[in-house]
Order: sequence, then C-alpha cells, then structure tokens
Amino acid sequence: MTAKKPLIVIQGGRLIDGNGGKPVDQATVVIENNRIQCVAQGKVDFSKEARIIDASGKTILPGLIDNHVHYRNHSGELFLAHGVTSVRDLGNPIDWILAQRDAIALGKVAGPRIFCAGPGFFGKARRPDHIVPTSPEDGRRMTKAHIERGVDFVNIYIGVPLDIIRTVAEEAHAAGLRVTDHLDASILPYAEAGVDGVEHATGCAEVTIRSEEGRKKLASIKLWLAKFLGPWTLAERTHFAEVAEFLAKRGTFIEPTMVLWGSSLGMRDKWEREDYELLKNPGLSYIPEDQRLFWLDHHYVAYGVRPKEEPEQDVVIANRYSIYGILPEDQLREGHRRLQKFLCQLVKAGGNVVTGTDAGAAVIPGISLHRELDLMVKAGLSPMQAIQAATKVGADYLGKLSELGTVEEGKLADLIVVRGNPLEDITHARRIDVVIKNGEIVDTRYHESFSTPIPRPTNQEFYGYPVPKLEEMSPKVISERDGDMELILKGKDFFPNSYVCFGGSPIPTHFTSQEKLTAILPSHLARVGTSPIVVMNPMPREFPDRENVSRPLFLIVKFANLSPS
Repeated sequence: MTAKKPLIVIQGGRLIDGNGGKPVDQATVVIENNRIQCVAQGKVDFSKEARIIDASGKTILPGLIDNHVHYRNHSGELFLAHGVTSVRDLGNPIDWILAQRDAIALGKVAGPRIFCAGPGFFGKARRPDHIVPTSPEDGRRMTKAHIERGVDFVNIYIGVPLDIIRTVAEEAHAAGLRVTDHLDASILPYAEAGVDGVEHATGCAEVTIRSEEGRKKLASIKLWLAKFLGPWTLAERTHFAEVAEFLAKRGTFIEPTMVLWGSSLGMRDKWEREDYELLKNPGLSYIPEDQRLFWLDHHYVAYGVRPKEEPEQDVVIANRYSIYGILPEDQLREGHRRLQKFLCQLVKAGGNVVTGTDAGAAVIPGISLHRELDLMVKAGLSPMQAIQAATKVGADYLGKLSELGTVEEGKLADLIVVRGNPLEDITHARRIDVVIKNGEIVDTRYHESFSTPIPRPTNQEFYGYPVPKLEEMSPKVISERDGDMELILKGKDFFPNSYVCFGGSPIPTHFTSQEKLTAILPSHLARVGTSPIVVMNPMPREFPDRENVSRPLFLIVKFANLSPS
C-alpha cells in the first residue's frame, strides 16, 4: 500500500478564497493528499506529523489560471514559479499536447495542469495541421473525433460559418465541453449559436461599430492579426452598455489578452528589462537561444521599431507598423482606452472576464499573467475582480469550477502563498512564497536539467514574422532600358514591414495585403542577366539560425532591342 502523505497546514495568513467576499485573517487551510480538507479562521487541531507553512503577514490565494497559452517544451517551470497552476492551451499538435497534458497529470513532468483543444477549427487553413470543416456535418464529425481523442474544450478560429458552429457547439455541449472562438464580426450571433467565450475580446468591438464610416474603416482591416486589436480603435462607446448587458445575461466569457496592448501604456521598456533579467537566470539555460530572442523580439514584432532618436534604429526599412496592423501609437492608445471602458462595463453588469496572455508563442510564460492582472487593475477593475478573473471565473471558463478556482473544502489543492496583500497592491501577487499544486509543494526554482521527455515535434511558431512565401511575380522579363519598373509579387505571409530584394539589394516596397506586394525596380539596378527576387520579413537583428527570407523567383533582364537605323 502507498504510504499516506502527511497533512499540509497553511496557517496564520490572510485568505482570499476567490469567491469575492471579505478576506479571512488568521486563516488555516488543511490539505490532505490532493484535496483541501478544511478551511477555517484561527487554529484547528491536526496531527503532529503535519507539515506547517507559516503564512503570517502573507496572503493565501487559489492557484492562478492562464486561459490563453500556446504551451512549449520549456513552459512548465516558468508557469509554476509564477504561481500559475492551470493553463488552457489554444493551439498545438493534438498528439503532442495530449501527451504533454497526461505526462504532467501523471507527475512525470513538472508543469501546470493543461486543458487543451488541439490545433482548432479554421475557416481557412494557414498551416498543414489546421482543420477546416466545410459543412455542418463535417463540423459535427470533426468535433466528435476530437472529443473521442480526449480534448478539454473546442477551439474555433476566424472564418468558420455560423451553421457549422451551431453543430460544433451542440456536440461539444452534449459532452460537457465549452466552445471558444476568435471572431472578426459581431459576437452576438456567435454567442447565440453556442459559443461560450471569445479570445482577445474579439467580436466585442465589432458589434458596437454601427456608423457608416466606422463600418467602412472596419472593412478595410485586412491583416489577420490586426483584426484582434484594430476594431477597438473604432469601437463606439454609446453601445457598450447594451452589449455588456447582453453578454452578462448569456454568461459569455471574454478573454481580452491585455498584454498585447502593453506598448500603448508605455510598458515596453519596463517589460523588456524584466524579460532580459529573467532570461539571464542560469537555471533557465535549457531554453534555446532562438526562443529567448523570439520572446525579447516580441516587443519589436508587436510594437514596431523604436523612434529614430533611440539607438536601436538599425533595420533595413524603418517604419512604425506592427504585426498587429497598421496602427499608429495614438490609435493604439485610444483603442486600449475603449477596451478598458468596455471591460469595466462588462464586469459591472456581472459579466465574465478571464485572464489570458498568449504565453509561450508570443510572451514569456508566468510573468505575463501578472502583467495581465496589473493591466486589468489599470483598466479600472478592482484587485479582487482581477484576482477572480485568474481564479474563480477562469476555472468556470475551463468548466472546472467544481474542482478548481477557489479555496474551499473538497476542492483540488491548488494554492499559492504570496508576500504582502494583493488587494492593496495587485503587484504583490508576483511575490510568490509557496506554490502548491495537486496537494504537492512545488519546487519553484529553475533547474538547468529541466526537460520534457516528449519534445514538441515542430518548432513552428504561431506568432512572429514567418518565412514569406513568394509564389508569383510579374513581369518576369524586362529590358535594360525600360526605366523604373513596377513589380507585382503574390504569395502568403507578407506584412507591412516586408520588403523586396533584387539581386541582394533592397528596393522600394509597398504593402498591399498579406498576399500581395508591389515594388519599384530602379533603372540603375536593372543590369542584363538573371537575378533573384526574394521577399524578406525583417527582424531587429540578423540571426543566422532564423530564416525569414522567401525562396527566390528570377527576373530576366534582357538586352534592349536595337532601334532601326
């Protein structure tokens, strides 16, 4: 027989149990095996073999939940060290993420509880693993297949038709699973079709944009990722209360991913320094260099290059565009203010807001969740409301409120102890003293030897500038005396910062869409011969191990025809 574990007793601390009530001072929490056995004020009797955790002057909280991540090989310790004990994964190869989830559940790998959906359903495939249902019955069949595989929820991306979503939601709800979506249109019909929540607060701004001018500007947003932020620059405040009331009444969950807006609050420099200092930790040496650089460069990719007066202006083409869209900083700031106002009205109406960060793919796991809490408070939510977004409401979005999200008798023992009082200053939630997951005290140090025995089978990232795909070019043949020549290039994964190179030299480039660029080949460069044309997606520095150049097409420059004598 397995020996019975000694009790864990946390005593003397301030308890914020996640339910939103008044904190309990001098609280005692008793943990037996992986469950909370007792929650009381003052001292209680327990066996002398119990392990005592003195929480005097500290605060006891439920384990934190990040409801929007893209899990990676190196995520486990980073999440746990920052008190994140559960995560919701929104995009990974299904075989790998299920194996990773189960390995952690079995105690074979250190990491938070994972709730996952696989790669998700798409209206249009952008990668080979993307699943595209083409009819309601197709959607029903695919959903059943996912449920049989053991997914924890169903994830949908932009472009899946409403009739398909209805059948997907029917199947998911019949199995007790929630459905989440990414939208580029009004949230109302999708909520009515059975979508339980949306990522990045998509669809919420769109439903408020009702003026003719606003709709016209909304229709002009073409970049796929721009659809997540751009609509908030156009959101019409007069309709916020009506939409908030509708969503609150339906119980729809809104995950705003506010960390994507950090630059608009002037947080870029602070976050870059924090990220750099964290990644210097020798215990994190197992994180590959290209991943470190990717996280540090996220500030560049998301927010564009720095102004010219700053020393980091060392790129081929310097503009202020970002991967999230052609949004000047003043528009970003205004869009963020409107999102803040909407979230406050939603919470005031009794609606559901949860924390999510895009950690792993875009930002560093763990620390980003605390930035999200901070930004929620800056938006106008109370510290208690922000804490609930990362605990009770977050667990409800997972469909696991009966097991997680609050410190109550009978629930799974996922708790953290922090130094200070997060209700007075939400940043105190960062001061992690103890993390308990599934009734076990977690070693929150970083270990150079950390690894997963089941590595992710692909290095492909969801965000960042991918390798552009150049498929067509016209013209393909020009004459040396044709003068300046316009080239039209078609393909995929073009961005506002993409530029064209002719024979190794950059030439003036105009971004039309993610599928089309135009470029001007100056006459002085058009020398007779066959020269490669490539598209580059720039990074702030050159890394030999990070490809960002398309395969070449070749332009033939022929001799000019002789004029008749």
